[in-house]
Amino acid sequence: MSLAFSARSAAFTNGYRTIARLWRADLCDFYEAWSEEREARCVVKILRPDRRAYAPDRRRVVSEGELLLSLTHPHIVRAYEVRKDPVPFIVLEAIGGSTLAGMIERGPLAVRDLARLATQISSALAYLHRRGYANVDLAPSNVVFDHGHARVLDLSTVRHPRTGETAESIDSFGLGSLLYQAATCRAPFGEGAAGTHVAPSLKKNGRLLPATVSVVMRCLSAAPADRPAVAEVARVFAPLA
Repeated sequence: MSLAFSARSAAFTNGYRTIARLWRADLCDFYEAWSEEREARCVVKILRPDRRAYAPDRRRVVSEGELLLSLTHPHIVRAYEVRKDPVPFIVLEAIGGSTLAGMIERGPLAVRDLARLATQISSALAYLHRRGYANVDLAPSNVVFDHGHARVLDLSTVRHPRTGETAESIDSFGLGSLLYQAATCRAPFGEGAAGTHVAPSLKKNGRLLPATVSVVMRCLSAAPADRPAVAEVARVFAPLA
């Protein structure tokens, strides 16, 4: 049966039947749902109950949905619809696989999967940069990886670069952090390292080639000018994919 919105639940508006709750992110809850109009599975990304009273959070969800509707890229999740009331939510294509956060709880990615992650996310970032957007939240919980195919799930933090910033330097850091975590199962600036802003080197990781170690570590440079372009990251990892 269709679910009507309830202030005490995460039920949806007419046309969508909940199947299962998938996961909770910082801003939204994700549910697997059935679209009666499309006769297909989909994912509903709905503002969390504890964030619904805040107008800026409501605007973030709507803005993200409108942006996703305007994009077409194989490594950025596709949106079907966005609604503002009574609770903002975005209807996304069905998502298979696991979030990267779930995968690295079980161990580091294989080198080939790491290379695919690097090249595919670099492609998505380059696509966004050409359209004037940057500051993608590349937390492992915001990336899904399914049989070698990566997709960015969250564009709620994107913005246009400010004066003196470049999209490349902003997102190169996030890309490096994502790859570091996928390779090591730990954040680059973990406990005891954040104050120094120097991530432990990947050189001791015997699975990675020197060139791949170097490009990831350069992404994490404190000085934005020292960070490589995302195209360079893709170029270094491409032979391993």
